[in-house]
Amino acid sequence: MAQTRGSFQQLYDNTDRKVYVMLGKHLKELPDIWRDVTKVESSDRQTEISIGVVGFGDVPERPEGQPFQTDILQPGHQKTVTHSGWGLGFEATIEAMEDDRYGQLKKYPMWLAFTAGYTLEKRAANIFNNGFTTELTADGVSLFNTAHPLVRGGTARNRPSSDVNLSWTSLKDAIVDLATETKHDSGQLAVASQDLILYVPPQLEMLADRIVNSNGLPGSADNDRNSIKARRNIVVKVNPLLTDTNAWFLVAKNKDMHGVRAYERIPITPMEPDTDPRTKSRLYTVRFRYSFYADTWQNAWGSAGA
Repeated sequence: MAQTRGSFQQLYDNTDRKVYVMLGKHLKELPDIWRDVTKVESSDRQTEISIGVVGFGDVPERPEGQPFQTDILQPGHQKTVTHSGWGLGFEATIEAMEDDRYGQLKKYPMWLAFTAGYTLEKRAANIFNNGFTTELTADGVSLFNTAHPLVRGGTARNRPSSDVNLSWTSLKDAIVDLATETKHDSGQLAVASQDLILYVPPQLEMLADRIVNSNGLPGSADNDRNSIKARRNIVVKVNPLLTDTNAWFLVAKNKDMHGVRAYERIPITPMEPDTDPRTKSRLYTVRFRYSFYADTWQNAWGSAGA
């Protein structure tokens, strides 16, 4: 679809008017929220494969004079991702470009860059939006699940048995889950992250702030100190593209410690303009290639809300 003078005739009808652009002047685009909770790696391949290594089981007792029992390293769960490509163009006739009284068509780079960045933000948020259903980790179950299968047997969870709304008590229980359910695929406990991001939609922002940052116990008349604030370093991050207004998440602040990932195959790239040889219309395009996925589940915890 080419931009013609008829498709935005107010730019050409010789009637004086004030023409303004909301983006940048009145409305600011979202910052890159997704990069705060997503580990981004570069890739030069069509497909990337990651596989974990499973360590040894517990060391058994050895009676005096008896041979040592042996164990082996095992392959862990494997995740394969193939990068997706995105692209959008803006085509304008030479007449539309010539007669644009207000110079709006020349601002196409701003609009292409804006919509490209917004697209990445939405796709990254979907890791969490779909984290209870279709966003699968390498073990084949949803990112937030009550039964992640461990390679050497057993399961672990990073979701409550019954989903709960955000509260001081439910956040405390989530911290306990991280301490007691963050396991290696060998079944052995790992140290859960102490520095965390509480990732919420705007509807939970103020409640999250009260829970995390109050010096006293939130919602209580007594003067007990807020042990969550004292014992953990938790930062509240808000993303308006989280679609469930009751869902909330905990992820390690250190992005190397959790499995929310993205590969950047081709960054947001404006292409060289093209000219249609018959109409001389100009075509401006932008493209990028990324993959967004959940690799491992450890140090990420979520509740869909009650």
